[in-house]
Amino acid sequence: MLRAAFRDLHGARLHGFAVLVTLGDRRLAETLAAQALADGARHADTLRHPDRGAAWLRAHVLRAIPRRRGRRAGPTDDERRAALASLGVSGAAYDSLASLDARHRIALVAAWIEALDTRDVEGLLHARPAVLARLLANARHQFLEAYLRAEPGPAPLPIDPAASGPLARRIRAIAERTMARAGSPA
Repeated sequence: MLRAAFRDLHGARLHGFAVLVTLGDRRLAETLAAQALADGARHADTLRHPDRGAAWLRAHVLRAIPRRRGRRAGPTDDERRAALASLGVSGAAYDSLASLDARHRIALVAAWIEALDTRDVEGLLHARPAVLARLLANARHQFLEAYLRAEPGPAPLPIDPAASGPLARRIRAIAERTMARAGSPA
């Protein structure tokens, strides 16, 4: 029963995290999330605190991401865009995420979208507080700069207004705050 509750509590958000950090590689994200959930369910009794469980699962996903692609053909750009569009990520936001290296993308997703505790993000990225602060500032700056280049003029939000669900609402709220800070109408 505890294992099923663990999967129910973490499943959807973990999958969304994996899709975002793999930049829309849906098949890889599903595999990574399923493996992490299976391992996490086996350790559910030690991961009872939801925040600690969330951080543990995300660390599991990140450790399992292949460093090299090998012979596996990855998804096409259109497939990646479609996977992220299902989360409400606009084309310009996809381009902006794609402009980030993996470490910056992970930092942005974990801290900004997932809103994980700073200590958990430090652990995911093996970064001291000052290093993480610079990394996040750079990630946000690079993302926003790329986004504003992709959407010249008054930029729309980087999420489809019709998108729904908790992750889409979180992305929309962050986008509105960010665009307001950048001086663009949200």
